[in-house]
Amino acid sequence: MVMPAACADLVAEGVIEASLETSLTPSPVCGTFIPVRLTAVRLADGRMIPLKPAAISRCEMTVAAAAWMSEALAPAVAAAGGVLSAIRIADSYNCRPRNRVAGAKMSEHGRGNAVDVGGFELGDGRVWTVAKGGLPMALRASMKDSACTRFATVLGPGSDGYHEDHIHVDLAQRRNDFKLCHWNLDAGSAVASRKDKPGANAPAASAESGAGGASEDKEAADKEAAAAAGTAETEPESAPVPAPKGSAAAGKAAQGKGTAAKGTDAKGTATKGAAEKGGQSTNGQAKTGQTIGSKPKSAQDKNAQDKNAQDKGGGSKSTQPRQSQSD
Repeated sequence: MVMPAACADLVAEGVIEASLETSLTPSPVCGTFIPVRLTAVRLADGRMIPLKPAAISRCEMTVAAAAWMSEALAPAVAAAGGVLSAIRIADSYNCRPRNRVAGAKMSEHGRGNAVDVGGFELGDGRVWTVAKGGLPMALRASMKDSACTRFATVLGPGSDGYHEDHIHVDLAQRRNDFKLCHWNLDAGSAVASRKDKPGANAPAASAESGAGGASEDKEAADKEAAAAAGTAETEPESAPVPAPKGSAAAGKAAQGKGTAAKGTDAKGTATKGAAEKGGQSTNGQAKTGQTIGSKPKSAQDKNAQDKNAQDKGGGSKSTQPRQSQSD
């Protein structure tokens, strides 16, 4: 087994201290790759900073992690008031399912494609840890910004309950190079207890499992990427809700039909009806020997009205009411 050229070149140039990890047995479950053991990275000031313990990963991840540590993390620690003396590694290669949950999909750690940073040892003996909000806020912000720029997945405190004491970074390959960056900089006041972490009875998926929260789950990330691109399916529109009886909307609909109540009772007497047109209303009641009308405008109209009254005076006992004009 030969170290990949990209890593061998960095070793030759003195940029990193690394070697092949020969103690690992290839696993058909986690796949086959050449594991590189990264033990130290050289900073801009020439100092070689150790990783505790060494980080084991494929060469591509080794190169990316080493560059992040020397170019971004060390300067960020210095800007926050510390002198970096060692980087604490919480996890690297580990042939296991996501979040160590039995039956879950393979973690990027199992592919040698992820590294977890747990904190920093300083030259004066202090230790800054991710757990319990142990990192200065300025350092958190700088770490998040640089990590989310360089890696495909970044998970930290506040992401899902499984990353409260370390920062997970990986190079997961997703459609359209979609990235996940989930780290609540205000979170981390206390390490989440196991009962608070997503489990079998919890509806929300963990960040490392994907959906909704941040995770290594490629399928969930693909769906989120598709949604961002506007290709996700949308919810069907709801059917309109009918207006309740007695409401203004219902009254308007009834008025639109324009029919006034009319009819006769068993004795043939006319019932009351109402009709509205142009702001004028009629009573709708008809009485024997009586008509309802406007004041005649001419003698001819008056004669016609008198004749009509006389005819009705000797007619039937009841008449039908006049139909509404508002259809």
